Amino acid sequence: MAQKTYNTMAVLSLILLSFILGTSEFIIVGILPDIAKDINCSLTMAGNLISVFAFAYAIGTPFITAAVSAYNRYYVLLILAICFILGNFLCALASNYYILVLARIITVIISGTILSISMTFASEIATVQYQPKVISWIFAGFSIASVFGVPIGTIICQIFSWQMTFILLSVVSICILLMLWHYLPNVGSGQKTNLCNQFILLKSMRINYGMLIVICGAAGSYVFYTYLTPILQQYIQIPISMTSLVLSLFGISTIISNLLSGRIASLGGMKKMPMVYFLQALCLLALIFTSYHLVLGLINILLMGVIMYLQNSPAQLHFLKTATREKPEAITLASALNPVSFNTGIALGSACGGIIINFAPMPFVGLGGAIFAIIAMIINLRLLKNMTKFNKRG
Repeated sequence: MAQKTYNTMAVLSLILLSFILGTSEFIIVGILPDIAKDINCSLTMAGNLISVFAFAYAIGTPFITAAVSAYNRYYVLLILAICFILGNFLCALASNYYILVLARIITVIISGTILSISMTFASEIATVQYQPKVISWIFAGFSIASVFGVPIGTIICQIFSWQMTFILLSVVSICILLMLWHYLPNVGSGQKTNLCNQFILLKSMRINYGMLIVICGAAGSYVFYTYLTPILQQYIQIPISMTSLVLSLFGISTIISNLLSGRIASLGGMKKMPMVYFLQALCLLALIFTSYHLVLGLINILLMGVIMYLQNSPAQLHFLKTATREKPEAITLASALNPVSFNTGIALGSACGGIIINFAPMPFVGLGGAIFAIIAMIINLRLLKNMTKFNKRG
């Protein structure tokens, strides 16, 4: 490591891991009608698989992550990857709605823990100055999944069946498992600590501020993102035949967002984020006016895609650094807080978006999103003030 800035193959393994995790999470959106038809349930019931996924992620991930934190991270990651593969096979074998829900809950809890543990390898496979970039690359795997993984999975579903999509996910996951086994370093065991001692980390105001910031930032994005397709078709007047192209462009903008987040983390991290949330609020407010204009509407939506994940790397590093300083034995739990908070924000933002469109035209979801972004900015400023005081005392 003294000669290299980062372990290329180890980083690639983790990017592919996040890619397959993201594809497994998002694929339901692409194959939802086929699932509903095949297992004889309504589209609304099938859609609950998405809500169940986000809810189980937010609730289960921190507990499972904390429970396994004392064990060898390398072997825990490999074992969880095997369980993830079996979970996707169980999805493929599900004969009714309830078995599929159970399989998805198992898969999501494992997925959240896998992502959390994978983030802790950044310090093992990259020098300090490259760790923000590595973390942003890992997060980018999820955006790549939405651009390439979901469309490919949907095509497989259309040609064969939705069951075959989950089987393909499992087969690709086996290949990634072999890469993890070969290229990741065996980093040994974590510190021995009980479960309650892990959650003492949540008493930290800096951790709580960080979680609230991520929740509000994600909610701001998903108030709008949940209704992106109908906004494109009904207001910006994108032809149905061109919707997939625009969604792909939006997906590319989110890949750029993840990569830029690593740059922001390197240049100041959370100190730079208040301006980001301010820009997010402006773009969301502009949605009210630009949704009725083709060119301005598309430009504004792509800008929101670029902003959407800028908080990922700064927030992740904030949680890890805070835990390292205040509660080192809870570092694995700290790694789970960013994705857990983000999924909480997804659920909150989607719910608020649904309420808004019951009382106002759909572009007004931008107003709700802007409010969340401003709240994130205010909390971020409070965090920076708190960190300054804490550092002076330290």
